[in-house]
Amino acid sequence: MNNSIKKSISILCISMVVIVYIATILMSKGVLDNENIFSLSNIIFLVVIVVIAYVLSFIVSRIITFPLKKIEKGMRTVADGKVPDTKHLKEYTNLSELNDIIDAYTDMMRLIKKNNFDLNSQQSKTEIILEHMADGVVAFSISKQVVHMNKAAMRLLNISSSDDSFEKISQKLKIDLDFDKIMYLPNYTTFEVKTNVEENVLNIVFAPFFSDKLTPMGVIMMIRNITENVKLDNMRKEFVANVSHELKTPLTSIKGYSETMMNGDLTYQEVIKFSKVINQEANRMGRLVSDLLQLSRFDYKKVNWKKMLFPINDLVLKVCEKMKFEAEEKNHTLECICADKLPSVYADKDAVEQVIMNILSNSIKYTPDGGNIRVYVGSVNESIFIKVIDNGIGIPEQDLNRIFERFYRVDKTRSRKMGGTGLGLSIVKEIIEGMDGTIDIKSQVNEGTEVVITLPTKMTVK
Repeated sequence: MNNSIKKSISILCISMVVIVYIATILMSKGVLDNENIFSLSNIIFLVVIVVIAYVLSFIVSRIITFPLKKIEKGMRTVADGKVPDTKHLKEYTNLSELNDIIDAYTDMMRLIKKNNFDLNSQQSKTEIILEHMADGVVAFSISKQVVHMNKAAMRLLNISSSDDSFEKISQKLKIDLDFDKIMYLPNYTTFEVKTNVEENVLNIVFAPFFSDKLTPMGVIMMIRNITENVKLDNMRKEFVANVSHELKTPLTSIKGYSETMMNGDLTYQEVIKFSKVINQEANRMGRLVSDLLQLSRFDYKKVNWKKMLFPINDLVLKVCEKMKFEAEEKNHTLECICADKLPSVYADKDAVEQVIMNILSNSIKYTPDGGNIRVYVGSVNESIFIKVIDNGIGIPEQDLNRIFERFYRVDKTRSRKMGGTGLGLSIVKEIIEGMDGTIDIKSQVNEGTEVVITLPTKMTVK
């Protein structure tokens, strides 16, 4: 373009000079004279005029084409994804027509720069959000290639950047899906699957994405880890099943014995015996309902703790005295050893008593006759510790992580025979946490169990 403009200007200037020269000669002679026209002096003069015209044409063409060349270079820079500087374009020309073009070009570059900044800013925000999302996102192009994959997706799916296509990822996850079917689903609805990757349960949603003209551009794959939700759902189902079972057993006994009594023909001793069974089963149901209500209050934060400072030695000795008769029935030796001058505990006295009684009761129940149970009370740092050690049947290692779950029992049949509801340790843990304390259990099968409880000695501000 620039060379064409330069040639056109040069030819125009030279032609004008030659015409002016010939016209001057004709006007001076009055008649056309070939010898005078092509004389040496005339030719030299003509050459000088032509050189001057060429220089003038070069200057004029530079004034016109240089800004155009800068504009062309700027347009090519935009094509490469960059925005050029337009500050000094007007320094190269004084022509009003070119200044109008430069103004229009400058306005266009300013708009492109603004749009480019907005686009980059939006893209940067989107990338930051995607990279810090807990959910995984993978975007596939219409050719089934990965165009974007965040870190969460790589972690959840256990894949790397080399897994760069829909086929590779679907094969690795062992999911049989038709990409085109997802892309062109009726009404562009989503497609959802669940799969397991190692120990995680993943919910994966596929959905097509579109251009401004609603043309399918690819498929978005969204991955969410629902492992905890599945565990909670399973625990809820197990909880409902356990409650139903725990209530059904005593209800069956009550119903059976009451129907027998209604049929009559029973001796007085049999009526007394059946009445005792009905009473025992009713008490068992009452304890179960009471424990469930207490756990419900914990869940809904409706427990009003009556925290105060009180001496822990007096409380532990009192509980040991209460449990002494139960221990003697199984010929257990129950020892209570308390350190001197212990600081007072800041907690709910009645709740702590319930905890100690529950722990001691379990030790007595699950220790064979003639066992040894020792209770130690001491202090460390700014806490009081209560340690209960027995030489009972112990707890298997695989069960230690679950013993605080509701209704979880190591030996279900034996626990029910002993009258347990399966909620005692769950309540204990809730109480200890409410007191800002800790509980830890160590155990070995057929060797015994050690339970360590810590409680604060100072008021904690939350």
